Amino acid sequence: MKPVIGLDFGNFNTFPCFISDFDEGTRMGGIVHDLLPAREQEGIPSVYFYSKKAGQLCGEAAVRRGAVPLQNRLRYLKRHIGEKTTLDDKEISYDDAITEVIQHCVRRANKELQNGWQVTTNLVSLSYPVTYTCSKRQRLIELAERATLEDGTRIKVCGTIAEPAAAALDYLAEFAKSDRDTTVLTYDMGGGTFDLGLVSAYPRGRRDEEGKIYYYDIVGMGGIGDLGGAEFDDIMVELLRSKVKVQLNREDMAALRNIAEEMKVHLSTSPEDVDQLLTGEGYIELSVTRDEFEKASRELLMRTVEETRNLLRDHQNQKPELILLTGGASQMPMVQRELERALPEYRGRIINFRPSKAIAYGAARFGTAERQTDPVLSESIVQQRVIHDIGVWYFNDDKDKKGHIETFIPAGTPIPCVSESVYAERTSVGRFSQLEVYEANRQDPSEDEVKRDYTQIMSVKIDHGRAVPEGYKTEARMRVDRLGILTIEARGISEPGLPFEKAQVQLRNLS
Repeated sequence: MKPVIGLDFGNFNTFPCFISDFDEGTRMGGIVHDLLPAREQEGIPSVYFYSKKAGQLCGEAAVRRGAVPLQNRLRYLKRHIGEKTTLDDKEISYDDAITEVIQHCVRRANKELQNGWQVTTNLVSLSYPVTYTCSKRQRLIELAERATLEDGTRIKVCGTIAEPAAAALDYLAEFAKSDRDTTVLTYDMGGGTFDLGLVSAYPRGRRDEEGKIYYYDIVGMGGIGDLGGAEFDDIMVELLRSKVKVQLNREDMAALRNIAEEMKVHLSTSPEDVDQLLTGEGYIELSVTRDEFEKASRELLMRTVEETRNLLRDHQNQKPELILLTGGASQMPMVQRELERALPEYRGRIINFRPSKAIAYGAARFGTAERQTDPVLSESIVQQRVIHDIGVWYFNDDKDKKGHIETFIPAGTPIPCVSESVYAERTSVGRFSQLEVYEANRQDPSEDEVKRDYTQIMSVKIDHGRAVPEGYKTEARMRVDRLGILTIEARGISEPGLPFEKAQVQLRNLS
């Protein structure tokens, strides 16, 4: 059987691995194998570079000395999915950059597999941020599956899992070795997003409504999509910039950001850090203390602490035994200190856990857990759930300008799933039915406050094959498959026996 590469495609680094010799039933234990080049043990840089002189570079090559100017290095690719930029007068698609970097990382992982185990694989289990909508997850899968191995074989995404859930799963599968049910909370501060995952392990197994057994349940998730290590880097850049008394150009600012990123890391283990910035005016000495940085960034940090409290409050019946800190930015000393101050009942139970590896390890375990090939009803030992309500924006008539969301799939629904049918009548004559699909952007949204509480994630056109009259009755339903891909289908019910019709889907709001 082919190994499955667990891939944590991070905003800063990408980490690939695979797991062997684990328990086939529970996925506990086993041997984890990192699939990294010898010089990149903290991960392969998730960086894309382009210049007219050097051309396109990915990964390690994109951060070497020859990859200049520095401002042509694209980081935080997942944050810019669906966007474009310009480098050296050439339009660059972030989507293409994502595919190129994933392709580079999977090919490097396969070189390690070939050298160590004389095998290669095109199977990947992919992690994604909690704050990604269904359309962003679907787009990320599409971009990964555009990539190929060196022999031209296309990459196949065989599993997906939310990043903090993957980290929790890794901990529970390896360390929760008793027969007692155990729950942990992951606090994942990565380079581009802040994610939370509440996951329970059931060593004896539980059965869902269909009688299928599962050992892990992703109870709840939360996060902040526009907050991550990048925002703390911004604060460090501004701190350093305030100490510089000369004008800085674009190249100087790019160099200053590199210094800021390194100083932020150094302050995790040192009370003060000093560096030098080379400008046209010569070298400028820069220094900053941990106290200065923590004071400047405290308000940002407290947003993550409040989000953590909210998730725990919303799941009071599933109290975690531990809070796991993962992701590079979560290693800042103030993170654990402020969490313990805000949550005194967890003092001594907030631990650092594999900041660069846990997500990839958990993704690898999840990917290898898929036993069937049916895209909707395949069996898994991990019970995943829909994060937010998903529905369609309906109007009562042509005069109804506000409309409302009719929920098809409520938050917390186990996946894979098929929704109950929703029935409607056409308000005008036409051949096509246009369905606008929305996903809530908060817990407990108001179905009447569409623009405030929901984000449009796709537009779906149903072709009835002919013009149908006003009042024509339709039936629609949604599916979410094991990869988290959402589909919607509809049919007319004014005429008995019509099949559900295929739809043309346009993904929305990717950036």
